[in-house]
Amino acid sequence: MASRRSQHTEQLKGKVCVVTGASSGLGESIAIMFAQRGASVTLCGRNEDRLQASLTLCVQASGGQAGRFLAVSGDVVDPSARKAIVEKTVEKFGRLDVLVANAGVADPQSGILTASEETFDKIMNTNVKAVFFQIQEAVPHLEASKGNIIVVSSMSTLMACSPNIVYPMSKAAVDHMIRCLAVDLGPKEIRVNAVNPSLIPTRIRRDYAPDEETMDKQYAQALVTEIEKQPLGNVGVTKEAVAEAVSFLASDAASFLTGLCMPVDGGRSFAGTFGNKS
Repeated sequence: MASRRSQHTEQLKGKVCVVTGASSGLGESIAIMFAQRGASVTLCGRNEDRLQASLTLCVQASGGQAGRFLAVSGDVVDPSARKAIVEKTVEKFGRLDVLVANAGVADPQSGILTASEETFDKIMNTNVKAVFFQIQEAVPHLEASKGNIIVVSSMSTLMACSPNIVYPMSKAAVDHMIRCLAVDLGPKEIRVNAVNPSLIPTRIRRDYAPDEETMDKQYAQALVTEIEKQPLGNVGVTKEAVAEAVSFLASDAASFLTGLCMPVDGGRSFAGTFGNKS
């Protein structure tokens, strides 16, 4: 049992990983788990204070090995930020093995009668365009390392969603991007996968509420509804459960998995529509 536990804690030992959207929520949890499992990690995010706080947590999780971590602030919508993320990672660590494209946005005003072109562009540019071109920046280095890519998608791609439509549209585009890139990058020995979580408590919901207290209350109410529709168990999906799936896909244990969009939702996506009718 002890050797098994040791093997698990070294699941990503020696790998160099980038995690976007790592300054809070799911990205932070992924970065921390990677730190616990032996990886060197570049954390990327827009909020400098939150990013530094996440960096501190990763150093602590590694047992104080600060040299294994790098923080790069910037918005992945900005081409210069995407370039800097990859270049600074390779400059510090000499390679890149895993890209986790986690950064994403949502907006409550994204229904057919409420979305503006500005909202549409914000969601698509962050969730689809930035992911595509962040991968493009990373491919030469991932080809050299025979590395892999994991994109954080959503359970909402597997269900009809209402009234907020543009976000699941963007994630559906991500899912098909995964399948296309798995074929396109397979000859380069680069694996490409996604995880599709159900409702989890992250700051992506901040635009749905005027403050964090209200956001937390809204999440708690939504979670009750979602748990009622979830076949597996009576608790919601946690950030740690999603991070476990990402860690597995990033590891050598998943060496023959590519083009996979993995639901991490307790079976919720099989249990009817998501959201409320407009």
